[in-house]
Amino acid sequence: MKAQSLKAQSLRYAPLAVALVFAVNLSSAQTQPRLRIDQIMTAQEFPEAGLTSLTDAQARALDAWLNRYTAAVIGAALQAHAAPAESPLQSHCSPAVETTIAGDINGWEGETIFKLDNGQIWEQAEAGYTYFYAYRPEVTIYQTNSGCRMKVEDQDETVLVRRIK
Repeated sequence: MKAQSLKAQSLRYAPLAVALVFAVNLSSAQTQPRLRIDQIMTAQEFPEAGLTSLTDAQARALDAWLNRYTAAVIGAALQAHAAPAESPLQSHCSPAVETTIAGDINGWEGETIFKLDNGQIWEQAEAGYTYFYAYRPEVTIYQTNSGCRMKVEDQDETVLVRRIK
């Protein structure tokens, strides 16, 4: 299991490693990096792909494409790594959800589950606690940059939540 964990971690950071190598290549060359297809493919792959008959101009065009493609892949990998990963528990709450808590609520304390009258079930998605008592209070769940926040009527505090049903 530990080997799987290490493999998963290394795969997670592979795009960053490729980007780092690409960036070092770029900075050391002081110009656009020059990847060459004959350096990327193995000695067996190059002729099998029919590339031994390329003219110099065709080889340069293929190398230029390889460089553009590599830059695009690295850009996409960096963008995907920077964006928060979506999970099945991640929620979208736009437009805002306006309903009431099904029953009573005593605040939240870290892992609180919120059952709503509209049938949805949400869970607390951040550490923190707030204590109060209310019976069937109105709630509004709305989108923020950090995710969905729930505001309970007559309470100043809000809580980050994620929909589980």
